Amino acid sequence: MAVQIIKASGETEYFDLLKVRRACLRAGASLKIADSITAEINHFIYDGISTTEIYQEVGQLLEKHTYNSSIKYRLKEAIMNMGPSGFPFETYISEIFRHYGYRTKTRVVLRGACVNHEIDIIIEKGTPPETRRIIVECKYHNSSGIYTGLKEVLYTYARLLDLKEAYDKGVYDKIDEAWLITNTKISHDAQEYSKCKGLRVIGWRYPYEDGLEKMIEEKNLYPITILKSIDRNTLSKFSKAEIMLLRDLQNLNIKTLSDKTNIPYSKLEKIKIDLQRMT
Repeated sequence: MAVQIIKASGETEYFDLLKVRRACLRAGASLKIADSITAEINHFIYDGISTTEIYQEVGQLLEKHTYNSSIKYRLKEAIMNMGPSGFPFETYISEIFRHYGYRTKTRVVLRGACVNHEIDIIIEKGTPPETRRIIVECKYHNSSGIYTGLKEVLYTYARLLDLKEAYDKGVYDKIDEAWLITNTKISHDAQEYSKCKGLRVIGWRYPYEDGLEKMIEEKNLYPITILKSIDRNTLSKFSKAEIMLLRDLQNLNIKTLSDKTNIPYSKLEKIKIDLQRMT
């Protein structure tokens, strides 16, 4: 029987059981575990259930079978836990680009032809005179059901035009492109406009099978907020020290982490125990 579910945006759609199976497999669960959880969810759902309830139930079932997979399954939630400010998200995105071979600078003020612009991230690749310089606008949301829309794309493109005009006037180095990175889905109008103007937009599941989650999964760049032991205060200290990746926590000992972040040994020991459960 067809079951309708309620999305975080308030829209309704018919439930697709295969999405649960794919989500489990993407999180690293075995085929046997994914099929078992899919069967349990099929008995759990009812007409009018919310996607949030389904998400939480899948997460709990994964945790019973494999803690490591349940952690990775909560990737989107982990990114939303970086809020409420967008600074940790900007630092995290900068770290992602660094692992993709870019040189990065965060929160840089550039002089445009008309006004100054505080740029979230500048990324560069290549050597002079072939260096490509790209401004990255980060749009962060800490709640689900929100789309990044046309307004954000227009804003990013307008910045690019002002900075290019400044370069023509000899004010600043050349900016080759502008990218918009977000942790949400992208509206249809935003997709169409960005394609028309040649503006690169990366969001959740966008471009399809090549979105933000794919960039994270391909190089194992999971955020520290995927750990339940990371609270808001600890996150702020890690962010200021530019430590936003799980792999950084795994590679640094407690003394080094404490020296860099001023986080007490007792708290770092709990985080390290949480990390060990994932290995």
